[in-house]
Amino acid sequence: MSDRIDIGIDGGGSGSRVIVSTQNREAYAEGGPANVVTDPAAAEGAIRETVLDALGQLSRSLEDLEAARIVAGLAGCRLPGVADTFAIRLPFLAYVVDDSVTALEGAFGGGHGTLVNLGTGSFFIRKDDRGVTHHGGWGFVLGDEGSAAWLGREALRELTLMEDGRMQTHADDPLRDALLEACNGLHPSQFAMQAAPEDFAALAPLIFDQSTAWAHALQRRVQTCVEQGLEDIGHPDGTSWALTGGLGLALAERLSGPITGGLQAPQGSALDGALTMARSLP
Repeated sequence: MSDRIDIGIDGGGSGSRVIVSTQNREAYAEGGPANVVTDPAAAEGAIRETVLDALGQLSRSLEDLEAARIVAGLAGCRLPGVADTFAIRLPFLAYVVDDSVTALEGAFGGGHGTLVNLGTGSFFIRKDDRGVTHHGGWGFVLGDEGSAAWLGREALRELTLMEDGRMQTHADDPLRDALLEACNGLHPSQFAMQAAPEDFAALAPLIFDQSTAWAHALQRRVQTCVEQGLEDIGHPDGTSWALTGGLGLALAERLSGPITGGLQAPQGSALDGALTMARSLP
């Protein structure tokens, strides 16, 4: 079969998603984690099996991909050399990019706009007449400002100050007890020494579920990070932008002031963006 096939792939630590589109049919499949940085071999296997699953739904196989246009948006591929190295592993020819690029394409249907993603980590990415500008996404140790992991760490940092008696402003805030309980009986510093970014991020819902002075102060700091990030990336006030990620969706309901100008719901997902990019390839 020689008719054109377009394939979009979205992958990361939470799993793999694939959509295969032919002239008159589409198939969707989900598969295992695809962390191309920490376990590229397992990521290649997960993506291959997920692609095979989707192809099988259309009575196709890997041998039918000679005429395919494939774009894979994979977490971690912004790191130098990762995308090219991983592309060589795949049993088919694919254009591999960071998943932030496909998320941007999906959010604005290939058009101009700024995407702010606040999940466990964070990144800011913008498409305009200059091309694509990308800030952040370098991980919890060196950045991820405004992310759920960053917010959880900031809350524990201040909680530690309270435990020392150096911060009395919110010492009686109910959020303090909620965070201490989340530390499972450990001192905040002990919890932090054992915690992964996901563990810090798990504290963010506690902060957004509270309507206390300290919780509101922490929430406002996330908005400040977004405002600064939009300014740094050159986002013109009032123009199109979108918020994604678990924390981003929670923040969207609480935003106030001029920052809300131009805010819109994403038109599509990162997987939609990958397929759009595949369809644009000659």
